[in-house]
Amino acid sequence: MFDTNAPTTGDGETLLDLLGDLGRGDTRTAVRAFTADGAESLSYRELDESARQLAGGLQARGLQVGDFVAIYAPNSPRWVQARLGVLMAGGVAVSLDSDLGREALALQLADSDPKVVVTVRAHLDDLDAAGVLDGRDLWLLDAEPGEDARSWRNLLGAPIDELPRVDPDQTASLFYTSGTTGPPKGVPLTHRNIVGNLRAIQALNVVGPGDRILLPLPLHHSYPFIVGLMMPLITGATQIQPAGVSGPEIRQALAEGEVDIVVGVPRLYDTLAQGLTARLRDGGAVEKAMYRLLRLSGWLRRHFGVLRGRTLLRPLHKRLAPNLRLMASGGAKLEAETAQTLEAFGWMVLSGYGLVETASITTFNPPGAAKLGTAGKPAPGAQLRIDHASAPDAPEEQGEIQITGPNVFPGYRNNADANAKSFTQDGWFKSGDLGYLDEDGYLVIVGRVKEMIVLPDGKNVAPDEVETVYAESPYIREIAVMEQQGQLIGLVVPDVDTLRGAGHSVTDVIRVSLAELGPRLPAYKRLSDWALVREPLPRTQLGKYQRHKLAAVLERAERGHDPADAPWSEADRALLETARGRQVWDWLQSKFPNKTLHPDTSPQLDLGIDSLAWVTLGLEIQERFGIALSEEAIARTLTLRDLLQEVDRAPAAEGTDQDAHSQTLVAEARHWLRPRGIVTMTAGRMLHQVARGLTRLILGLRIEGLANVPTQGPVVITPNHVSDLDPVVLGGALDGARARHVVWGAIRERLFTNAPGRVLARVAHMVPVDDRAPGASLAVATEVLRQGHILVWFPEEWRAPDGRLQRFRPGIGRLLLDTDAQAVPCYIDGTFEAMPRGARLPRARKVTVRFGAPVSAIDLAGADATPEAVADALRTKVAGLSERDAP
Repeated sequence: MFDTNAPTTGDGETLLDLLGDLGRGDTRTAVRAFTADGAESLSYRELDESARQLAGGLQARGLQVGDFVAIYAPNSPRWVQARLGVLMAGGVAVSLDSDLGREALALQLADSDPKVVVTVRAHLDDLDAAGVLDGRDLWLLDAEPGEDARSWRNLLGAPIDELPRVDPDQTASLFYTSGTTGPPKGVPLTHRNIVGNLRAIQALNVVGPGDRILLPLPLHHSYPFIVGLMMPLITGATQIQPAGVSGPEIRQALAEGEVDIVVGVPRLYDTLAQGLTARLRDGGAVEKAMYRLLRLSGWLRRHFGVLRGRTLLRPLHKRLAPNLRLMASGGAKLEAETAQTLEAFGWMVLSGYGLVETASITTFNPPGAAKLGTAGKPAPGAQLRIDHASAPDAPEEQGEIQITGPNVFPGYRNNADANAKSFTQDGWFKSGDLGYLDEDGYLVIVGRVKEMIVLPDGKNVAPDEVETVYAESPYIREIAVMEQQGQLIGLVVPDVDTLRGAGHSVTDVIRVSLAELGPRLPAYKRLSDWALVREPLPRTQLGKYQRHKLAAVLERAERGHDPADAPWSEADRALLETARGRQVWDWLQSKFPNKTLHPDTSPQLDLGIDSLAWVTLGLEIQERFGIALSEEAIARTLTLRDLLQEVDRAPAAEGTDQDAHSQTLVAEARHWLRPRGIVTMTAGRMLHQVARGLTRLILGLRIEGLANVPTQGPVVITPNHVSDLDPVVLGGALDGARARHVVWGAIRERLFTNAPGRVLARVAHMVPVDDRAPGASLAVATEVLRQGHILVWFPEEWRAPDGRLQRFRPGIGRLLLDTDAQAVPCYIDGTFEAMPRGARLPRARKVTVRFGAPVSAIDLAGADATPEAVADALRTKVAGLSERDAP
């Protein structure tokens, strides 16, 4: 044991050979588990003794070599003791998912037919309902002898001295596939399968005695069992089990467990890399300085192959996990960008490829010669070939990955049909994965053969390739791609926390985000449509999508989310027990009598309320119930639960009719609207002349209908918005007489918080607005018009991602109704082609600005018009100035 010079293939060895001297680890910690109540540890000696006692007890009750024992329980030190006890008795452990549904549980127990079931009390009802306990021994890992006679401690017998002799080709463990494409299948792995892969990892010399290895994965899967449990035990390392898989629980285990290595899956590492990067990029001055060091570290890694992140980012490592040096990834493809980010932080990344059927390891990227973005080279003894005939629709170099070697399982249990389909005539295992070998012999995974989408024109789309691009949006928590009627459809789960600060409707944010990312893909790989999903997408516990379930998810999304079907939590009920909460809830129900409200109800998605109407509703709550509900608080609320929580903690109102934030912003606007001095006016004229000259020289600016623009206010110019060039082009289209009366709105946080920005604002005649508080921005616009200025207002509120005219927000309608100002419809044509969203520099393109005749709210929609009706009518006027966007 603990032999770093062990053979690399494990030929002829069994797991019992590797674990025979387990007790030689003495008092060194084998397993340390964090729980809600603290932490629990098992030494190697304790683990060896208890496993031998369990083995003795099982044998005394008639367990024979090769008999099956089901373990149906969550991770714990008891799970490890039971698993090794079964192994040392010569039995075969059947590892069952602790979260199995009753139907799947019944099928897997019937298929495996275990003599003994080891479980926990929480699963007794499910086992009883499955009807599989008759004639089988049952033992509980979480019961003591005084509580239940079935306590695992009552199974302890005389410890066995000599471990049974078993054949290397005998089954060592039975696992079940995760069911990504259909019902799970039983996968028996032999001692030879598992030991060979353990020896291959051991030969890398990346794990040694004393290492602490964090495993935030369930042990019933083959990858966590082999790499996250057996590997630490045969090398003398310590396995660390977190209390759960939430961020705080993993951070606790990393720090208090003094972790050196993490064994995880790509989804965990994606979350970690994105979260840490965002924290540095969007943090304060210190974090931003560390972000620059992170980028430097990444550059050094890419160009010189050195890991310097632990030195450059020492404060971060000290807080998170001072000893952490290695992250092992398996179970799914690790994207190159994620691996590069982790290495930029200073952690070595060990990634590979394997399936349950190949004992979880077929290839890996060797340390020092890794090619991130690939699955690496074959493990010792494993052989690969690419079969093009099995994937005739794939590109020429791609094909199905087929595998042979000592790591390949002998065949599915009780499933002759699956075996006939899964092995070639010459005995190679057909993985079902699509890939190719690059020029250096590294395996590149493209997707699943069965999951490949073939479009009507014959083009092939790997859904995970498309998902990787769209998932880069910070507003998307999950996205899965499927085919429907020959089109690519995206199922999008929004990131609620990020959307709170977006200041726009959920659908608008997601739509624009998808449109921005789409051009990074070939046209045939872009989404044709998408659906917002309010439920987590179905995944296996290793993070792979269960794609055969996606059609049902889409059907539910198209049918519409009904949050009223969801149960109420105790915390939600407590919100309604307060006097304020009950009053507001009853009032909301009277406002929406045809809706069944629930704390999960989304005003935008379920009630059809846009952001301005939501703010108006919040202000009405403030006035009606005497609650000082700020506009920022209202903007943070994405569900009725959020609203009730804000109501619960808001102070009593002091009788003001206007929100304090609006008052503050209007006061600031008045400051910036003061008459400019001669120097500032001169600088403004020069800036305007520069804009006029550059737009004519570079963009060949043409102007139509300038006479329609009054020379003084109150007037609102309402252009479409497709590019960062729009303000410059519009400013260049105005003559001096009109330009000196024009006022522009600018985001306060972007421009008015630094000296250069404030100088530019004064010169260009800008006022501060808050994109997260439409009510306050509306108050500022009203003040601008009250003072007789010409206001530029982009009614779409943000740039169109595809160049087409978007829906006009009702804020412009409210502004025209409240002020009696006229609107000048305006269409800017050509700036999208010159500089679309995401472009850094403009291209030479012809640009035209067209101004329509001034119109009032009454002209647009009549005397009793609503803000929505005015906005829609104004959009029609603007669209009429462009043949492309005309209705």
